[in-house]
Formats: sequence, C-alpha cells, structure tokens
Amino acid sequence: MMTAQVVTCRPDQTLGEVARLMVERDVRAIPVVNDAGTLLGMVTHRELLRHLLPDYLQRAKSGEVKAPTRTQIQRGSADPREILVKEAMARTVLCVSEDQTLSDVASLMNNKDVDRFPVVREGVVVGFLTRADMIRRLVTL
Repeated sequence: MMTAQVVTCRPDQTLGEVARLMVERDVRAIPVVNDAGTLLGMVTHRELLRHLLPDYLQRAKSGEVKAPTRTQIQRGSADPREILVKEAMARTVLCVSEDQTLSDVASLMNNKDVDRFPVVREGVVVGFLTRADMIRRLVTL
C-alpha cells in the first residue's frame, strides 16, 4: 500500500529547493535522508511556512526587508529560501515499519493525529504511507 518511489531530500539542500520540489511533485512532506538513505528528519508544509511565511508577510505588508539575523549573516544570506534543510527540518519523526499492520498504522494516525509516515527498514526509508493511500485502498476493497 505504501508508495515505494519516495521523494527525498538531503540536509544540505535549501528550503527554496525543497519547496519547489514539493510543488513540482505535489507532495506535502519530504523525508530528509543521508547518503545511505537513513532518515534524519522531515520537511513538511509546516516547516516551510514557519520559515518562509514571516519574511514574505513582512515584505508584502510594508515593502521593507527586515534586518538579517545573526544566523542569516553567518550563512551569508538573509533570504529564508537559502536556509539549509538541516536547520529547518523536523527532527522528531513518527515512522512505521513495512511489516506493521494497517490497523496499527490507522490507530497511530488517529491517536497521534498524523496523516503521513515514512516507512523504514532498519532506519532506511523504503516507502511513504499517507492517510490518502489508506483511504484509496479501503475504497477499492
């Protein structure tokens, strides 16, 4: 039932790159993995909005650009799209294993109010499962 072709990103990519990837692939969350495919974190719409929206609203409202923060100066850019994924990603990610039952996953979704999970095998991302995947499966039964 999981999607085996997972869109992932690297911790050294920028939020701007990941935002474009999410729009192009029409996904709401992207697991962050290292070279071995091990899950390090996740970037969702929530992280994008937390980092990109305040700057956009400030510019749209006043037309002025706020002074860069110390972190932005150290990075060499005040553009929030240049923030590295490793600085913005959610590090605590609920995962499921590929051998968990659908009832276990459905229970997790309801109890934790999470609608998407990376599917991992020994820490390596092997798939992605969303609430929509489960609903599509139930409808076809």
